[in-house]
Amino acid sequence: MKNKWIGLVMVITALTTGGEVIDRIAAVVNEEIILLSEVEEKMFLLQTQGQLQGRDSTEVTKMRRELLDRLIEEKLVVQRARSQGMETDPQVILTRVDEAMSKVRDRFGSREAFLQALQDEGITENMLQQRYESDIEQELLGQRIVGREVRSKVQITSDDVKRYFDENQDEIPGKPMEVHLRHLVIHPLSPAKEAEARNRMNQARERILNGESFGEVAKEMSDDPTRNRGGELGWFSPGDLDPDFQAAADTLELGKISTPVRSRFGFHLIELLEREGPRFHVRHILALVEVSPEDIARAREKAQAALDRIGSGESFEQVAKEVSDDETTRESGGDLSWTPAEFLLPQVGAVVDSLKTGDVSPVVETDRGFHVFKLQDRRKGGAYEFEEIKDRLQGYLEQKELEKVYDQWLAGVRDSAYVEIKTWDRQ
Repeated sequence: MKNKWIGLVMVITALTTGGEVIDRIAAVVNEEIILLSEVEEKMFLLQTQGQLQGRDSTEVTKMRRELLDRLIEEKLVVQRARSQGMETDPQVILTRVDEAMSKVRDRFGSREAFLQALQDEGITENMLQQRYESDIEQELLGQRIVGREVRSKVQITSDDVKRYFDENQDEIPGKPMEVHLRHLVIHPLSPAKEAEARNRMNQARERILNGESFGEVAKEMSDDPTRNRGGELGWFSPGDLDPDFQAAADTLELGKISTPVRSRFGFHLIELLEREGPRFHVRHILALVEVSPEDIARAREKAQAALDRIGSGESFEQVAKEVSDDETTRESGGDLSWTPAEFLLPQVGAVVDSLKTGDVSPVVETDRGFHVFKLQDRRKGGAYEFEEIKDRLQGYLEQKELEKVYDQWLAGVRDSAYVEIKTWDRQ
């Protein structure tokens, strides 16, 4: 959707570019103005996220105009909410502002670094807080008016879903081929190094739970380069990170600190900062577990010994329960459930392709360790039955209709408003 009000999680920055205050009027929306400095703040945010790297001046000018259009849209939506007598709960705003301020302080690693950064940009902590208050209030008002005047008009019935399914068979993607696997995995590790790293992360977690700043502890104890920014990792989508890290992040509540999580790199403490659909925003502290050639040789031998036991007649499930280092599947006998074949690592997929149902693979090396796989079953892809996909189609059609109704609603709001664009380019 073009705007950010539907399902919006706003990201706000009060930093201006290079300490320069740009206060020319960019646009007038009814009786309110939008300053060019507001557009520049949005540009600055995109630059810090790396989204403007390598773009020429023409693209930057186009982006600046698009950001101005977005700010105009936000202003119109909030004005509409206020005209309908909508208000926000001051306590909700205060709580959200406190959370936002805490997170931005932590990203600098220390309060001193945070205050210095504000000073460098010519703003105060109070100015930053006021900006958060204003933007969060606008966000909440926008969500309320859109919920009342847009979402309430979106009605997709089961008949609509069935009709779409029947009429669009050629456009609906088919099911991928899937495999049901079990596995056991041996991580190359030294028990002593493992224990030391896990203990260090438990100590870090205890300090945070006792009130110390996550950013301060990360700066002092993390082995990852992100320690310089308080462990900040940024936004990720499913599949972007180590599977064990991903699994831990998926189960976390907002603002909670995980117990030590083992990945192929070592042990992590993870804090979930924000979630937006399947995407998530995290920070972490890492205790690296370095692997020696002896550790690798020992892991390979252990995996081969497990394979030999299975070949001698022991059940795969029992051996996996006894020797696998995968804590998430060990108790289930290594059950990985159904997985699209296209999601497998290339070296794993090549081996699984050669297996028949019930076969056990040779030892397979990946960057996570040494694996042995058992192919439980395989099912072909193909067209979905209606019952298999109706819920996803319902969500898709509702979102599509929501965008249509929202665009029509916003066009009506804009037609009844006075909007004058003064400028959007820096001179």
